[in-house]
Amino acid sequence: MKKVLILLFLALIILGLGAVLGAGKYDFSAKSLRGEFVLSRLNKPALLYFGYTNCPDVCPATLYLLNNALDELGLDAQIIFISVDKRDSLKACDEYAKYFRADAICVEPKNFEKVAKAYDVKYKIESKNGQISVAHSPYVYALKDTQLITVIENLSQKSLKKELLKLK
Repeated sequence: MKKVLILLFLALIILGLGAVLGAGKYDFSAKSLRGEFVLSRLNKPALLYFGYTNCPDVCPATLYLLNNALDELGLDAQIIFISVDKRDSLKACDEYAKYFRADAICVEPKNFEKVAKAYDVKYKIESKNGQISVAHSPYVYALKDTQLITVIENLSQKSLKKELLKLK
Protein backbone atom coordinates (compact mmCIF):
# COMPACT_ATOMS: atom_id res chain seq x y z
CA MET A 1 0.00 0.00 0.00
CA LYS A 2 2.87 2.35 0.84
CA LYS A 3 4.47 1.70 -2.58
CA VAL A 4 1.19 2.50 -4.33
CA LEU A 5 0.89 5.81 -2.46
CA ILE A 6 4.49 6.71 -3.27
CA LEU A 7 3.95 5.90 -6.96
CA LEU A 8 0.72 7.88 -7.00
CA PHE A 9 2.45 10.83 -5.33
CA LEU A 10 5.32 10.71 -7.87
CA ALA A 11 2.86 10.50 -10.75
CA LEU A 12 1.02 13.60 -9.47
CA ILE A 13 4.29 15.50 -9.15
CA ILE A 14 5.28 14.57 -12.70
CA LEU A 15 1.87 15.54 -14.09
CA GLY A 16 1.93 18.82 -12.17
CA LEU A 17 5.44 19.61 -13.35
CA GLY A 18 4.41 18.86 -16.94
CA ALA A 19 1.45 21.23 -16.63
CA VAL A 20 3.65 23.99 -15.19
CA LEU A 21 6.35 23.56 -17.83
CA GLY A 22 3.81 23.49 -20.65
CA ALA A 23 1.76 26.40 -19.29
CA GLY A 24 3.88 29.04 -21.00
CA LYS A 25 4.19 27.23 -24.31
CA TYR A 26 1.18 28.95 -25.84
CA ASP A 27 1.50 32.33 -24.14
CA PHE A 28 2.94 35.19 -26.14
CA SER A 29 3.09 38.96 -26.26
CA ALA A 30 2.32 40.98 -29.34
CA LYS A 31 1.72 44.41 -30.74
CA SER A 32 -1.90 45.44 -31.36
CA LEU A 33 -3.57 48.70 -32.28
CA ARG A 34 -4.62 48.98 -28.63
CA GLY A 35 -1.04 48.60 -27.38
CA GLU A 36 0.73 45.57 -26.01
CA PHE A 37 -1.26 42.34 -26.07
CA VAL A 38 -0.36 39.45 -23.77
CA LEU A 39 -2.39 36.27 -24.13
CA SER A 40 -2.09 35.37 -20.43
CA ARG A 41 -3.73 38.69 -19.49
CA LEU A 42 -6.87 37.84 -21.45
CA ASN A 43 -9.76 37.14 -19.09
CA LYS A 44 -11.78 34.99 -21.47
CA PRO A 45 -11.24 32.11 -23.87
CA ALA A 46 -9.21 32.87 -26.98
CA LEU A 47 -9.65 31.67 -30.55
CA LEU A 48 -6.44 32.09 -32.53
CA TYR A 49 -6.50 32.00 -36.28
CA PHE A 50 -3.45 32.39 -38.51
CA GLY A 51 -4.26 33.65 -42.00
CA TYR A 52 -3.90 36.73 -44.19
CA THR A 53 -6.11 39.57 -45.37
CA ASN A 54 -6.01 38.80 -49.09
CA CYS A 55 -7.06 35.19 -48.61
CA PRO A 56 -9.78 34.55 -51.18
CA ASP A 57 -11.75 31.85 -49.39
CA VAL A 58 -10.60 29.98 -46.28
CA CYS A 59 -9.88 32.97 -44.01
CA PRO A 60 -13.11 34.86 -44.60
CA ALA A 61 -15.17 31.67 -44.38
CA THR A 62 -13.49 30.65 -41.12
CA LEU A 63 -13.92 34.05 -39.48
CA TYR A 64 -17.55 34.19 -40.61
CA LEU A 65 -18.24 30.71 -39.19
CA LEU A 66 -16.49 31.57 -35.92
CA ASN A 67 -18.57 34.70 -35.49
CA ASN A 68 -21.82 32.82 -36.16
CA ALA A 69 -20.91 29.95 -33.82
CA LEU A 70 -20.01 32.33 -30.98
CA ASP A 71 -23.29 34.19 -31.43
CA GLU A 72 -25.35 30.99 -31.57
CA LEU A 73 -23.68 29.59 -28.46
CA GLY A 74 -23.70 32.89 -26.58
CA LEU A 75 -20.01 32.31 -25.87
CA ASP A 76 -17.77 35.23 -24.94
CA ALA A 77 -14.42 34.45 -26.54
CA GLN A 78 -11.77 36.67 -28.10
CA ILE A 79 -11.02 36.07 -31.78
CA ILE A 80 -7.35 36.81 -32.37
CA PHE A 81 -6.21 37.01 -35.97
CA ILE A 82 -2.50 36.69 -36.75
CA SER A 83 -1.33 37.32 -40.29
CA VAL A 84 1.25 35.02 -41.82
CA ASP A 85 1.79 37.57 -44.61
CA LYS A 86 4.30 40.31 -43.83
CA ARG A 87 2.63 42.53 -46.44
CA ASP A 88 -0.39 42.90 -44.12
CA SER A 89 -0.16 46.03 -42.00
CA LEU A 90 -1.41 45.79 -38.44
CA LYS A 91 -4.11 48.38 -39.19
CA ALA A 92 -5.38 46.57 -42.30
CA CYS A 93 -5.27 43.25 -40.48
CA ASP A 94 -7.23 44.62 -37.52
CA GLU A 95 -9.86 46.17 -39.80
CA TYR A 96 -10.15 42.85 -41.61
CA ALA A 97 -10.71 40.92 -38.37
CA LYS A 98 -13.26 43.47 -37.13
CA TYR A 99 -15.21 43.13 -40.36
CA PHE A 100 -16.20 39.64 -39.18
CA ARG A 101 -16.60 40.40 -35.46
CA ALA A 102 -16.53 43.87 -33.92
CA ASP A 103 -14.34 42.88 -30.96
CA ALA A 104 -11.92 40.68 -32.92
CA ILE A 105 -8.33 41.86 -32.95
CA CYS A 106 -5.25 41.38 -35.04
CA VAL A 107 -1.91 41.10 -33.30
CA GLU A 108 1.71 40.92 -34.42
CA PRO A 109 3.64 38.57 -32.10
CA LYS A 110 7.02 39.89 -31.06
CA ASN A 111 8.57 36.61 -32.13
CA PHE A 112 6.29 35.35 -34.89
CA GLU A 113 8.37 32.28 -35.74
CA LYS A 114 8.43 31.09 -32.13
CA VAL A 115 4.65 31.54 -31.80
CA ALA A 116 3.99 29.78 -35.13
CA LYS A 117 6.19 26.90 -34.03
CA ALA A 118 4.46 26.61 -30.63
CA TYR A 119 1.11 26.24 -32.38
CA ASP A 120 2.57 24.08 -35.16
CA VAL A 121 1.29 26.52 -37.79
CA LYS A 122 2.21 25.60 -41.34
CA TYR A 123 2.49 28.34 -43.94
CA LYS A 124 4.39 29.02 -47.12
CA ILE A 125 4.80 32.19 -49.14
CA GLU A 126 6.06 31.83 -52.69
CA SER A 127 6.73 34.24 -55.52
CA LYS A 128 6.44 33.04 -59.10
CA ASN A 129 6.51 35.30 -62.13
CA GLY A 130 5.78 38.33 -59.96
CA GLN A 131 2.76 36.63 -58.36
CA ILE A 132 2.83 35.94 -54.63
CA SER A 133 0.92 32.97 -53.29
CA VAL A 134 0.28 32.25 -49.63
CA ALA A 135 -0.66 28.86 -48.24
CA HIS A 136 -1.43 28.22 -44.57
CA SER A 137 -2.95 25.66 -42.24
CA PRO A 138 -6.65 26.46 -41.70
CA TYR A 139 -6.93 25.57 -38.01
CA VAL A 140 -8.49 27.46 -35.14
CA TYR A 141 -6.67 27.16 -31.81
CA ALA A 142 -9.05 27.35 -28.83
CA LEU A 143 -7.42 28.32 -25.53
CA LYS A 144 -8.56 28.95 -22.01
CA ASP A 145 -6.11 30.46 -19.50
CA THR A 146 -3.28 29.98 -22.04
CA GLN A 147 -3.96 26.24 -22.09
CA LEU A 148 -4.69 24.78 -25.51
CA ILE A 149 -8.12 23.18 -25.19
CA THR A 150 -8.56 22.02 -28.76
CA VAL A 151 -7.34 22.52 -32.30
CA ILE A 152 -10.38 22.85 -34.52
CA GLU A 153 -9.70 21.25 -37.86
CA ASN A 154 -13.22 20.52 -39.12
CA LEU A 155 -14.73 23.92 -39.76
CA SER A 156 -18.28 22.84 -40.51
CA GLN A 157 -20.76 24.86 -38.43
CA LYS A 158 -21.88 21.78 -36.48
CA SER A 159 -18.35 20.60 -35.69
CA LEU A 160 -17.18 24.10 -34.87
CA LYS A 161 -19.95 24.63 -32.34
CA LYS A 162 -19.26 21.23 -30.77
CA GLU A 163 -15.59 22.11 -30.32
CA LEU A 164 -16.32 25.60 -29.00
CA LEU A 165 -18.52 24.12 -26.27
CA LYS A 166 -15.29 22.77 -24.73
CA LEU A 167 -14.50 26.37 -23.74
CA LYS A 168 -17.56 26.76 -21.49
